[in-house]
Amino acid sequence: MLSRRSFIRSILVGLGAICAGDWEKLVKAAEGRAYYRVVVLGDPHLPVRILHHPHKADQEKILAAKNAVIDDINSWPDVDAVAVVGDLVEQRAVPKEYAYIRKFFGRLKHKLWVINGNHEFLYRDQPRPDGKPVVADPAVWKRKLEYFRTFWQLPKRWYTKEAGPYHLIFLSAEGALPTEMGDEQLDWLTKDLAAHRQQPTLIFFHGPLYNTLLNYNDKVNKERTIAMPEKRLHPLLDANPQVKLWISGHTHTPCRNASFAAKGINRYNENTYDIHNDCMDRKKIVTNSLFLYPDRIVVRTYDHHNACWLTGLDREFPLYGTES
Repeated sequence: MLSRRSFIRSILVGLGAICAGDWEKLVKAAEGRAYYRVVVLGDPHLPVRILHHPHKADQEKILAAKNAVIDDINSWPDVDAVAVVGDLVEQRAVPKEYAYIRKFFGRLKHKLWVINGNHEFLYRDQPRPDGKPVVADPAVWKRKLEYFRTFWQLPKRWYTKEAGPYHLIFLSAEGALPTEMGDEQLDWLTKDLAAHRQQPTLIFFHGPLYNTLLNYNDKVNKERTIAMPEKRLHPLLDANPQVKLWISGHTHTPCRNASFAAKGINRYNENTYDIHNDCMDRKKIVTNSLFLYPDRIVVRTYDHHNACWLTGLDREFPLYGTES
C-alpha cells in the first residue's frame, strides 16, 4: 500500500510540472503540519578532538553519541533540512578528517546545509610536536576554503535558501580572525538583505553576535569569538529588522549555561536574537530545532542522550507585533 507521501507524489507526477515550493506545501498540508523544521548541528569536530579526549574509551563513546544523533534525526519524519554551523572537521581540515565527514554525513537521509568554521581553514596541515594546531598563512586559508567549497559542491561559500516565507542566509568565516568576514562577502550580504526586506530572515554563521552571551569565561564576547567585523555588522543588522535569528556555534556553550537559551541575554538588538548551539564533541549531545511557522519561530532543544525535549529551554519568536 502506498504511503500518504508516495500517493501524493504519484498524483503530482501525473499532473505534470509543478514547482518544488508548491510540492512541499502540499506534502506539509497532507502531513498536518504548517512549519518547516531545520535541525541545527553545532561544531561536530569529526571524528573526535583527540587533544581534548586522549583516551580511546572516551573517543569511542563520543563517536557513538555522534552517530546516535544521525540516527535520531533520520527517525524524525518532519525534518526538512539539517544545518551545520561550522567546525565539521576535528582540527586541521586534512584529508583523513574529510574522509570521515563523507562517511558520517553519508548516512543522513535529510537535506544538508553547511558552512565552514575556523577549523576548516585557519591551521596548517602539520601540528606542533605536542599535537596543537599552528595558524597558517593566508595562502593556506584560501586553499582550504576553496577545498571546503568544492567538497560540498557549493557555487559559493556564502549562499541562500528559501523555506516557505523565510529567507535563509549562510555565511563563511574566512579570517584574519577566526570568525571574520571579508569585504566581498559583506558587500554581498548588504545587497542580499536589501533585496529581501519583506521576508523574515535567518542568518547562519559560525561566530555569535557580540554580547549575546554572559561573560561566563575569559574568551566569550571577544574579537576572536564573535562575528566580525562588529563595527560593520551592527549597523547592517539594525538597518534590516527582517533578520529575526542569527544561528551560531564556535563558543561550545552548553545547554546548562545560563546564556544558552535566555532571550534577554541572547537579544542583539530590537529585532534579532542569537541562537547558540553547543558542540557535538561530547558523550551527551543536545541539538536545537527551528520550527518555522508562518507567524512565528519556535526553537526547541533535544537531549539525544536521554531521548527527550528540554522543554524548559523552549523559545518562541513572533514575526509580527510585540512579544507577550
